[in-house]
Amino acid sequence: MAHLHDELASNSARVVVGTRYGKVIGGRANNGAAVFLEIPYALPPVRFSDAESLPDGWQYPLDKEYLTESSYCFQPHNDGQASGTPFADKVGYGKPTENPLFLNIICPPSFEPSGAQIFPVKIYIHGGFLQFGSPHGLRGQDQFVSAEFSEVRVNIGYRLSAFGFLASDQPRLDGNYGFKDQWLALEWVKKNISAFGGNPEDITLLGLSAGAHSVHQILHHVSRLPETAESPFQSAVLMSNAIVMVPKTPSELRPQLEALCHALDLDPQSPDILKTLQDPSIIPASKICEVIETDALGTEYGTFRGCVDDDSWMASSPDLMTWQRSGSFASSLAQRGLKSIVIGDLTEEWYLYSIAHPIVTAEDIAINLERYYPMDMVKRMISMYRQLGEDAEPEECVRLFGEILSDWQVHLPVRVLARDLHRAGFPVLRYEIAWTPEQQRPKGFVTHGGDSFLWHFRIPDLEADQVQVAKNWLERVNEEVKNLERNKVSSRSVKEVLKLGKDKEIAWAVDDLWYEKMRLVKILQGESE
Repeated sequence: MAHLHDELASNSARVVVGTRYGKVIGGRANNGAAVFLEIPYALPPVRFSDAESLPDGWQYPLDKEYLTESSYCFQPHNDGQASGTPFADKVGYGKPTENPLFLNIICPPSFEPSGAQIFPVKIYIHGGFLQFGSPHGLRGQDQFVSAEFSEVRVNIGYRLSAFGFLASDQPRLDGNYGFKDQWLALEWVKKNISAFGGNPEDITLLGLSAGAHSVHQILHHVSRLPETAESPFQSAVLMSNAIVMVPKTPSELRPQLEALCHALDLDPQSPDILKTLQDPSIIPASKICEVIETDALGTEYGTFRGCVDDDSWMASSPDLMTWQRSGSFASSLAQRGLKSIVIGDLTEEWYLYSIAHPIVTAEDIAINLERYYPMDMVKRMISMYRQLGEDAEPEECVRLFGEILSDWQVHLPVRVLARDLHRAGFPVLRYEIAWTPEQQRPKGFVTHGGDSFLWHFRIPDLEADQVQVAKNWLERVNEEVKNLERNKVSSRSVKEVLKLGKDKEIAWAVDDLWYEKMRLVKILQGESE
């Protein structure tokens, strides 16, 4: 499979676009799509600090060509979900960097810088548990969908793992750097995308897995903006993930910082510890990745996530789930220009979650769930499922871990979000995918991420008849969203889903798993039985 990097290298055509920060030079993919790789959207960040947007008067280097996959964010290599995927196909051909604050832009073949075309814009946030991945991931390269649907596609990079989400109250680290990177990228797109033929008033934000979690984070951020502010996008699509409980606070995350320090042979109580951690000449990024991927921190501390940070990114009062349930979340989004939200899942999400982390015994289940949830919550979660004995076979343990993690990362959160939006009268469409390309199914399962070939219209990965299924799916979703936005409210029950069935047909159906998954809400704070 050729990367865009390869296609641009074999094509001498060049496309020059003028942005508010000067001109950028891109190329043409084999199908004629105009492509620009690694355009910076912010200044190079200081480690464990908020990035800064490009200042007025800042200029891109003269005559630089944006044609190569030269970098990706530093990240650990213990990504169980990517087992069997060539690393270059996950992150691109470049080298690791602490400055992945760039975006890739793909315009339809008909785009000409001097033309009058105005195309819809779709911005994609890649997945990977917030720990892994890159906008260069082969599955997310959008030259085919851009050409087929005449859309401008943008794929954004952001800081991952500890570089994006390390947080603590002592020393003070606000965390959420990766989410705030994404926000700067959205602001850049809003201000500059018209130069690429994109319509700044028709922007959809999409995310898969951790990308969908990021979209939900961003939606909450938008909902707390000043009343006069406008969202930098008008609609959103959350694919197989969402938030279902309040994140930890910096004080709750302090033990993770201390574990990282100990793994690096540093004293977390040192008055200079923050300065030391931020200095790449003292602590190389590769060393941080090494202690994470070898579990030198302890398994429960090896995954870095967002936090409640006293309003720097995520407001603490009311907490985000109370805010969402109240209806204020939905009404605030509408006030700031959001027109619709699409959210959904696949029927066998559990499989890819089951191989995310090494699970051999029943004890491994709890400690790996603590990567994502507080210990007391993990105990309550496990109590909701069948209990395994000490002699349980590894296969049983792996399967149960996958079911629990996929329920709490995907199946329950998407239903809770759909419920809260529907109750508030906000236009929301929920989908379910029961078919993915057979040759792309790991172990034969319609599992997490297998729908990426459809959403990105990856023609090289699809057989001829499957291309038509993907096209039908995207056309139907677009049609349903237009109807939803036109009516400004959903006329369907919250238990109804737009379903891509096993027979490859698309139709509205009742969610057969609604009660099985929603029973889990009773152990969440603020939820009634």
